[in-house]
Amino acid sequence: MGDREKLAEGLLARQLSRRALLKAGAAVPLGAGMLALAGRGTAFAQEVPDLTGTTLRVWAGGTTGGPAEQAAVEFGELTGAEVLVERVPFEERALRFAGLIAGQDGSVDILTNNGQYAGQFGDRLYENLSDPQWAIDTSPFVPATITILTSDGGLRALPLYSEILLYIYNKTMFDAAGLDPENPPDNWPELYASAEALTEGDRFPAQVPWQVSYGSAAFFIPFLNSIEGARLLSDDRTQVLFGGDDGLLAFQTVEDGIKAGFFDPNLAPDIEDYAIGTNFNNARTASQTNFAELWGYAVGGDPENFPTILLPEEVGVTIMPGVTPGTSGSVNGFEGFGLNKFGTQKEAALAFIQYISGLEFQKAMTMAKTLPSSRSDVLNDPEVKAVYPIGEVLAEQAEWNVDRYAAPYDWTPPVSDALGKLYRGEIDAAQAHADAVAGVEEIVLTWLSS
Repeated sequence: MGDREKLAEGLLARQLSRRALLKAGAAVPLGAGMLALAGRGTAFAQEVPDLTGTTLRVWAGGTTGGPAEQAAVEFGELTGAEVLVERVPFEERALRFAGLIAGQDGSVDILTNNGQYAGQFGDRLYENLSDPQWAIDTSPFVPATITILTSDGGLRALPLYSEILLYIYNKTMFDAAGLDPENPPDNWPELYASAEALTEGDRFPAQVPWQVSYGSAAFFIPFLNSIEGARLLSDDRTQVLFGGDDGLLAFQTVEDGIKAGFFDPNLAPDIEDYAIGTNFNNARTASQTNFAELWGYAVGGDPENFPTILLPEEVGVTIMPGVTPGTSGSVNGFEGFGLNKFGTQKEAALAFIQYISGLEFQKAMTMAKTLPSSRSDVLNDPEVKAVYPIGEVLAEQAEWNVDRYAAPYDWTPPVSDALGKLYRGEIDAAQAHADAVAGVEEIVLTWLSS
């Protein structure tokens, strides 16, 4: 979902340029909070290294860039190192990463990473952080983040945050519809049964961007991922696996929601997930499937860019509903930082990525309500839960299938196209399923034969 990342990058850039420092808790600047914590003990598991005279170069993305820039300041003050962070535009990133491989270029020490890049570049670009020489303890991290960032038999980055698509709903509206606002239905069919009660005028029970211009495939995956054993692609990305009954059931469940009037039928292709978040904040929909970032805005985390008329206590959040009771599935937005395989300052670079993924920095970042920590110990910290209570929901969601099926090719267009036609009533679920499968199979065959 490259275009969504571009939108996120632009938004975060505006936020961070205004604030200069992320604000942790009520009003404590992230940098100040980090340095205060450093006085009691650093973010390193080992003694703080003296890196005076060392210059590290970091290639970050838009979303990872803000935390990296903040960490660079703090890390420099603690170690004496100079850390230069460059935000590489999304549209240039893959090509520039490929250039590092082609030239065996070690001039950049640290590289942003996600499931897509881990799968696409693997051990050709990223150092294997699973190697015993690095002695990295991954047990504090949300397990799913480690799985997604592992490729070619090794961990390719330390995770920075644990964004996952969640189900966010208006408790007041759910209560008025006769639903338990603290325990809403855990599956789509039961939610669909409440469609009429949750509808009022032009306000519908849920908004999902089924025909959004950047592609809605990721919003479909939670339906498929909630079916036990269902997969979209094989692990080696050579086989299309959703052509059977499981894939058809996922499409049928989407169609059932459309026919029931559960999903708002009036969304234009330019209504993306941030616009849906704005609609939710203005009580124009009873629920949304969206990332934790949008929950933060709904409870007042960014009143300048995302004002909300809702009271924090009105905003409910839970794991994604399943196709059947007692199941769930979602997609991840995990990102982190890895070491350039060709770099020559790996120990210093490792110290930096350990710092940014360390307990103290992660705690301050999460309390800023901008991005959720990648660490389970942070998400479950009582002080963090007091200001970021959805950490437990994120941790629970991560126990289910959150695979986005990153591949060395883009399989999403035929799935998104089929979902758009299904949403507009041009085809039924069976045809949408058949079209999506055939389209992805053609993409895989083209890739295999290229």
